[in-house]
Amino acid sequence: MDRRKFLKVTGLGLGSAAVLGWGLNRFGIIGSKENYYLQGNYAPVKELISEDKLEVVGNIPKELSGLYLRNGPNPMGSPNAKKYHWFEGEGMLHGVRIDEGKAIWYRNRLVGGDQLFAGRANTHVISHAKKIYAIVEAGGKPVEIDQELNSLTEEPFYGTLETGFTAHTKLDSETKELHGITYNFPRGSYEAHHVVVGKDGRVNRADLLPLSSGTMLHECAITENYVLVFDLSITFSFLKLGTGYFPFSWNNDHQARIGLLNRKTNDGVVKWFNIDPCYFFHTVNAYEDQQGNVIVDAMRYQRLFDKDWNGPFTESPPLLTRWSLNLSNGNASEQQLDDLPAEFPRMHPNLNGQFNQFGYSLGTGSQQKPDFGRIIKYDFTKNINEVYELHEGEMGAEPVFIPSENQTSEDEGYLMTYVYDRATDKSNLMILNSQDINSGPIAQIKLPQRVPFGFHGSWVPA
Repeated sequence: MDRRKFLKVTGLGLGSAAVLGWGLNRFGIIGSKENYYLQGNYAPVKELISEDKLEVVGNIPKELSGLYLRNGPNPMGSPNAKKYHWFEGEGMLHGVRIDEGKAIWYRNRLVGGDQLFAGRANTHVISHAKKIYAIVEAGGKPVEIDQELNSLTEEPFYGTLETGFTAHTKLDSETKELHGITYNFPRGSYEAHHVVVGKDGRVNRADLLPLSSGTMLHECAITENYVLVFDLSITFSFLKLGTGYFPFSWNNDHQARIGLLNRKTNDGVVKWFNIDPCYFFHTVNAYEDQQGNVIVDAMRYQRLFDKDWNGPFTESPPLLTRWSLNLSNGNASEQQLDDLPAEFPRMHPNLNGQFNQFGYSLGTGSQQKPDFGRIIKYDFTKNINEVYELHEGEMGAEPVFIPSENQTSEDEGYLMTYVYDRATDKSNLMILNSQDINSGPIAQIKLPQRVPFGFHGSWVPA
């Protein structure tokens, strides 16, 4: 079993192993005349398929009944290879229906809806208040999806959304409220809001936030008392917009900071904590510790969108990092927790804002495997990680954690992820026992085509 210590207090250091394994030439980007994010399994698929005869290797747990969905960009036209950014392109859903341990069908469908830049709602797909939504940041409207992956024409949230929305929401498992930090770039102004969707599926708050700069507000987090606002080092670029590129860029002069918005008072006042320049798309979680500090764990980039205008994986590796916000003195401290590059972290869906012992992520590069070749499980109590190495030629995606029905421990459940096999040029839906990932998949559902590298997904129980 591959288990090792991962807690490493290194400040802003990247770790020599990560740097060695992240060389741009290993990705074939430096000196390449082609856009890396249009090649290999980044390339779009053009055919929409429905298949109900799926081969299963192993045994799907009988307690699993539901729909596994994943969203991602899939340009259907002929994008400008020089200027194409991985975050653009039409949204495409890939879904597998499972019923009492049987694989019922696979299908992929394009997402309809309002365009954002050159794309659509292509980032995430979530379920809330018995509805399914494909979502994107920067003001694009969510698109309601039915159980068959078709896009519906109804207004999202019963027509109550009057602001922009976000690609990353956080569900409070106690109140059943969905929180998001949103902005309205496509609507001609920069207005950021804290939006709350109630358990009835309707927007019940949309409070204006005191932000004046065009920060890329990709993520948020919640704790028992606060909503966290991440005002980081990626800002809007008129230069890139005017030349037809993805219009956000690294800004070393913009003070990176983490803000706390009090959920109890709802007074609109944000308490800011300055941090060193960085960016992160995704948090593992945030919570308040026994000393009253706010803890944030996220995948930190030291720099991106500076020299590479096409995607995130070339300038610095994302590394698991912790910030501790001291409310007494207003200071923030930083620790690098792991030196394995990783992205797309997930955890138990009911622990948003609470202490979590376990987290999961997709390894995004190493000296041995420069692509998405490993699934990582973190134990934050024991400060160790567990790594499952995919087979040669296999590359994974975001591992989604699904708790067991009669769960007795936090990590009792399953991890689901799409795995691309270069040898067959097709993908599988892989299911791992989350308590024993090194034993390998307990089941693999063979799909009729490949699932391109994309972003985020969800398990929607039956």
